[in-house]
Amino acid sequence: MKTLPNKLRNMTAIIAVATIAAPSLAAAEVTIGVLVPLTGELGEFGAIVAGAVEVAVGEINAAGGTSCGMLRTVIADDGGEPEKGIREATSMIDTEGAVAILGPTSGVMVALVDLAKRRQTPIISPYAGTITLNDLGGDYVYRTVGSDLGDGAAAGLWLTEKGYTSVAMLVQNQESTISPAQVARAALEDAGIEVTDYIIYNPGQASYQAELVSVLANNPDVIYLAGGQQSGVTVLKEAAVGGFEGEWLLTADLAVPQIFETVDPRILNGRTYVQLAEPDNSLPAYETFAEKMMAQTGAAPGPFAANSYDMTMLVALALEASGECTGEAVNAAIRDVTAGGELVSDYATARDLLAAGTDIDFEGASGPLTMDESGTPAGSYLIMRAEDGAWVSEKFYPASEFE
Repeated sequence: MKTLPNKLRNMTAIIAVATIAAPSLAAAEVTIGVLVPLTGELGEFGAIVAGAVEVAVGEINAAGGTSCGMLRTVIADDGGEPEKGIREATSMIDTEGAVAILGPTSGVMVALVDLAKRRQTPIISPYAGTITLNDLGGDYVYRTVGSDLGDGAAAGLWLTEKGYTSVAMLVQNQESTISPAQVARAALEDAGIEVTDYIIYNPGQASYQAELVSVLANNPDVIYLAGGQQSGVTVLKEAAVGGFEGEWLLTADLAVPQIFETVDPRILNGRTYVQLAEPDNSLPAYETFAEKMMAQTGAAPGPFAANSYDMTMLVALALEASGECTGEAVNAAIRDVTAGGELVSDYATARDLLAAGTDIDFEGASGPLTMDESGTPAGSYLIMRAEDGAWVSEKFYPASEFE
């Protein structure tokens, strides 16, 4: 796993590119907060999110910005900790005048719901799938990724299609891992597949041998591991030492290339899969986005990069559609730019259509963004497999699979 300095250097390079791309003629600015984990188990994802936001901001500003002025970002590291997230978000609103806050993870997102509504400042996440937001979201609380109901359904569908007869479930005691695991478990039971163990464990332990005793004794066909990067690595290594020879399905936190640096690829190759929310890479909007990311960062988009790019576009377009420059205005218009109008996938065209009084349906790099009552779009999912020390595509499930 990269160290924080490397992550910050990479992100700084992206910010520099975005700044160079943006014209310097506008004095007016409108601020959006970027609240992500740059440290902790989810640090890799936070860097990806912040980088994609900056690429979007650079594109928006290069096209002339918004009617409220150029977009300005303020980035803060919440470490994935809800209390720190509340402090940083409050500072972004009070000190920086942020009209929206982008990027919180599931646990931080839930903690910010009350603040967002009280301060009339939308919060938008590209990866907070927690089913808690199915009830709390929809007013000042939005996301550009499907609910964990979809993640769990995709995992259950994959495990069923693979023909496994027994599955053990190891689930980290965390908002973002428990909710999809609950849905996956129900899907397995409905399909008549035996769940040999359902164990919730606490992160930060030096060893998970006690949790693995029952799992290994029952010799399941596959272990579904919903864990963070640190705990997940330890579990994978200890299960291998314990003699587990079955297969694995991992959740999105482990869908990073660095996993092959910390776990012997021989443990993973040929029998390990990972499942995550992923846009349809064949869509023209995604292909265009991927080309931009490659040109500006030198790398293909990472997990949730497209969702992060899209949430930035939605804020800018909501500002345009509302004609005002406040969080309340963004909240009032954000749904309107994703449904019921002319289909469009690039910012400049969408902005010009809005200026001409034309309703739009913005479909982003991550796919359709029309939101349900909870402020959530339909999700699509990708299964990848470990092969020769890398993740490669195995099976894509479009959003229509779960409608």
